[in-house]
Amino acid sequence: MAPADKMRGGEPANLILEGTRLEGDLHFTTQLVVAGLIKGNIRCESMLIIERGGRVEGRIEAPVIIVHGELEGTVLANQSIEIWSGANVGGDVAARSVRVDEGAMLTANLLIAADLPDRLGPPEPQQVPAPAGIKEPVAAVSQPAAPTVPPVTDTRPAAPMSPPASFLSSGPATSRS
Repeated sequence: MAPADKMRGGEPANLILEGTRLEGDLHFTTQLVVAGLIKGNIRCESMLIIERGGRVEGRIEAPVIIVHGELEGTVLANQSIEIWSGANVGGDVAARSVRVDEGAMLTANLLIAADLPDRLGPPEPQQVPAPAGIKEPVAAVSQPAAPTVPPVTDTRPAAPMSPPASFLSSGPATSRS
């Protein structure tokens, strides 16, 4: 294996080079380094690094996410997310630990919590504009009903910001009492 194939900690890495564009549902078992563009549902079982000039858009899950470039979407960092100077992150972001350097841009619904889910819930169906004469929106994608999440029976006061519905289920957000 060439030295370029190994990144932090000597772990093998998947390299998405500048000028490369990937779209779709992607699953990586080892480290992912992005200098190009990825759009879609991305699950990385190791560290995800977005280099300066790299861009990732979609539903992203990884234990550790390090951003030098751009990240946009619904993001779950099971351990931590680091947003370095010059980076731009937006959307819905949940992590156990967050680091934002001076000069970085974070424009997101941010949830920092120790008890995050291990995986993102199913995506919500996209709404298609209704044709003339139809008043109800039509779902673009038909999906089976998602399993319901049991109610939380926690005696602690509710957090000032509850997680967006997209992190736990495809249904509307509910408040804890």
